[in-house]
Formats: sequence, structure tokens, C-alpha cells
Amino acid sequence: MADEQPGIEGKRAPLTLAEAVRLLRARRLSSIELVEGCLRRIEQWEPAIHACVTVMSDMARERARAADEALRDGHERRALPGVPVAIKDLIETKGVRTTAGSRVLADWLPDEDATVVTKLDAAGAIPLCKTNTHEFAFGTVTPPTRNPWNTAHVPGGSSGGSAAAIATGESLGALGTDTGGSIRIPAAACGVTGLKPTFGLVSRTGIIPLSWSLDHAGPIARSVEDCALLLDVLAGYDATDPDSVDVPLLDFSAALAVNRTPEEAVRGSRIGVPASYFFRHCDAGVEAAVRAALAQLEALGATLVEVEIPATIDEMFEVYRAIQKPEAYTYHRDMGWLDTRAELYRPQVLENIRSGASYSAADYVTAQRARRDFTVRMREVLRQVDALATPTLPVPARRVDEVDTPLLWDGKPEPSGEALRYTFPFDLTGQPAMTIPCGFTPGRLPVGLQVVAAHFGEATLLRLGHAYQRVTDWHLRVPALA
Repeated sequence: MADEQPGIEGKRAPLTLAEAVRLLRARRLSSIELVEGCLRRIEQWEPAIHACVTVMSDMARERARAADEALRDGHERRALPGVPVAIKDLIETKGVRTTAGSRVLADWLPDEDATVVTKLDAAGAIPLCKTNTHEFAFGTVTPPTRNPWNTAHVPGGSSGGSAAAIATGESLGALGTDTGGSIRIPAAACGVTGLKPTFGLVSRTGIIPLSWSLDHAGPIARSVEDCALLLDVLAGYDATDPDSVDVPLLDFSAALAVNRTPEEAVRGSRIGVPASYFFRHCDAGVEAAVRAALAQLEALGATLVEVEIPATIDEMFEVYRAIQKPEAYTYHRDMGWLDTRAELYRPQVLENIRSGASYSAADYVTAQRARRDFTVRMREVLRQVDALATPTLPVPARRVDEVDTPLLWDGKPEPSGEALRYTFPFDLTGQPAMTIPCGFTPGRLPVGLQVVAAHFGEATLLRLGHAYQRVTDWHLRVPALA
């Protein structure tokens, strides 16, 4: 097939987004071939994984033909000409059903595109499908989507459909959102790359909120290079988003340092490895893969530095909930859905949203003050090093039939927030964080390495992550269709 390349262990790995762009520009591949290849994978994979809610096949074919015409004319200079992308079904698409994973919005057709969709369109990308999300992004399981590496397991969430679509090659790039880890958790669980940018760097206008002071939007793709290409398109000030930041933008693709060897790109970097919290309760297979990834970065020339995370991190999950839940409740109350459509929510999601009403104004303000103090302390940690490196998830993707069973550590149940434990702190601080595939557990489930930088330190994450992916092939491995 024209849109495939030799893969790992005899499989055939889909092209990365960056490779597809290069082939399109060289006219060695057409957009319609790319789209048709993705549609074939959707047909093959969807009965097993249910990543997609809506597939825009006719619209995608029409846009692909137009893209091919522009490429033939030689006047196409846009960043993503004719590349198919997936859009989380929490993100508004004009005239295309946007459900937020809920019966509450089962038939909603938005009047406008979200800003991120408008930016993708302006860059020449082709929306191919809307992908499953946990209902209103309130969860980390994403029913009914399954993990492509083992369909008895969850794909993570809430951007589970987007991550599964990338892992299977149903799409070359995808949009996700991240409030407590919802880009990084499914990307790690599905063995792909996901980037949560600095808070405010990517507009959230036209994205149904979970928690407006915590929500981020960003890319999910096969490689760090792909995420850089997408971030070049998505980043930028938007006056319609009150939290959007007006800062000089980098050329994120240039930050990959492709003209330097991996050793030159990494040498001299100081990578902080937390002495506690992130490895305290961690699956042995996950920890082994992450430690091996750290050793690889050290072999490339990085200096690993043991750092202490603020002791208050153990209190921060309750702080997170005291911000996230009241904000979610307020949005759904103000929309009127809790009064008029309550029976359409999943019972657990409805209970979680309504629980936000139990927090007082004092609770909320106190939590925001604790959040600010924690952010100041985390800034101090990241002044000591160029980046932090941790596991993305403490355990591999859970079995579907065990997601409600508490994990036991030393015979005691895991505190609430197990799936979010390593990711939510950086939603509180707003610092950029990226997950990259770094291996597999003995049970053949993917493991993610999380890399975190100071605010607006995306260039550091991209440089380190791309160097790592140039000397490893974890991001190129693909699941087999059962």
C-alpha cells in the first residue's frame, strides 16, 4: 500500500505524519491515497476498538482531491497539505455531530469550528473522524473504546479514541484535551506520543470545558516530530479564549535539532529524576522500562539529577478535585442540562458532576491558593534542571473488567486518582508535559516516559524526545489486528 512502510517484527507501520508531509510535497504520494489508507484501517479496526464516533469519509475524499490538485499545481505551501487528522469529540466541528461522549449532546451540530479546527483547516489538514471521549472528559476509561494492543484493556482517557486511532493508523495526527492527564494517559496506554502544552499556549475556544482553569488542548501522534508539526499549527494567541497567552512563538519543528546528532542534541542536559512520589507505587514492568529509557538518555550525554518534589504533592489531588469538580458542576448547571437532561448522563458521571456543588467558595479559593503555592515550588524544582522525567502512568492499561477494582500496594488500596497520579500535578502548574513510548511490560502493554519542562519549555521537551526516538523504535511499533 502506498501509505505504509516496513514496520517492526514483520508488521507494516503506518507512515508518520512528518513522513507523509514529505512524500506529499515530493509528489510521491497523494492525499487521496492517504485518506483511503486511513479509511481502510478504520474499516478493519473499528469493530474491535471503537475509536471513532463519526467518520467524515465523503468530506475527507472531497478535500483530499482538492489538496492533490493544489499539490500538482506546485503552489501548496501550507504546513499539513492533505494530511488526515482525527478530532476528539469534545471539540466543535461546524455541521458535524459533536457529542462529548454523551447522550446529552447525541445529535448536536455546532454552528462553528473550534479555533484548533480552524487552524488545522488553514494548514491544509483534512478532518477525517471524530474520536471517542469519556463522557464530557470526566474519566480515564473512554467507553466503549478498547486498547489496540489488547482489547481486554482500556485505552486510557479521556482522549482514548484519539490515541487508539493513532496507534492503529486510522489517522496520522489527532487532537486531544488534557485536564488531569487526558492527552498523556491514553497516549501512554496506547503506545503513542502526546503533548500537553503550557497552559494558554493553544486556544480552547470551541472546546466543551471540563474545568476552565485546568483544561489544555494539544496533539497526539506517532512521533515527537509529528507533535512538533501539529504544535506549529495549533499554538498562538486567541483573543476569544480568556486564558490564551500572547507570547512570541517558537518554530517548534526547528526545536527538534534535526541537524545535530542525538548525542549533540542531548549532551549537557540535566534531567531531574524525582526521588519520591513518582516511583513510590509503580508497577515493576513500568519502572523497568522507564529506568531503561533514563539510561538511554544518560548514554546520549544527559546528566541524571535526583530531585525532591515538594512534599505537598501528596495533598494536591484533593486540591485538584476542589478546583476541577466545582468548575465542572458550574458549567453543567449553567447550561441547564442537570435540570433538563439529567437522565441522559451516565449515572457515575452525573454523580461526579453533581458532587461539585458540595464545595464551598472558601474550599475553592483555598484550593486555588494551594495550587499557586505548589506551582511556585515546582518552578523552583525546574530551575535546577532542564526537564523532569517520570513514568506517565504508575501501571499499564487496566483490564476493562477490573477498572473499578482498587489497586493494592503493600496490601492497602490505592488512594483515589490512581490513573491521574503522575499527570495531574502538571495540569495544576500549567507546565508543559509530554509522554513518549519507552517500552512494554512483560504482558506486552505499552509504557510511557513523561518529560516535563518549565513554562513555555516545549522546545526542550521536543529536543530531548526527538533525540530519544532517533535511537529507539518504540514509537514505530504497531499492534497486530486480531
